[in-house]
Amino acid sequence: MSYTTKIEVRYAETDAMGVVHHASYAVWFEQARIDFFKALGAPYTEIEREGFESPVLELNIQYKRPCKFGDSVEVVTTMLKESALKCRFVYKVFVEGQLSTTGYSIHAFTKGGIPTREKPQCFLKVMDKVFGDDGTP
Repeated sequence: MSYTTKIEVRYAETDAMGVVHHASYAVWFEQARIDFFKALGAPYTEIEREGFESPVLELNIQYKRPCKFGDSVEVVTTMLKESALKCRFVYKVFVEGQLSTTGYSIHAFTKGGIPTREKPQCFLKVMDKVFGDDGTP
């Protein structure tokens, strides 16, 4: 399953050269993950209500083409199983259909700050939308 988040580049997200500052992409990726979970039917607010968190363990961003103030960007997000404990979100940022940026983040579910194989019930109910019956994407 993939989900597309649309973002209008704000002036505050740009640097002195008029290009989106590199730190903005991490914020966009976070918004894309939140939108992904919501579209999946397991909103992050519900995940937290069940006592789980999903911290970022690793973040990687590759800049291909600059985004600028006024651009309308689309962040396409896909979730993959990394291991029994970890998952990977893959991001592709497009401006007018052209690939601008790619990246990924690796996460694990934690409960009380401790990594766990346990999954939130709201996520278990919709997991087959993301992973096949055998757990593969």
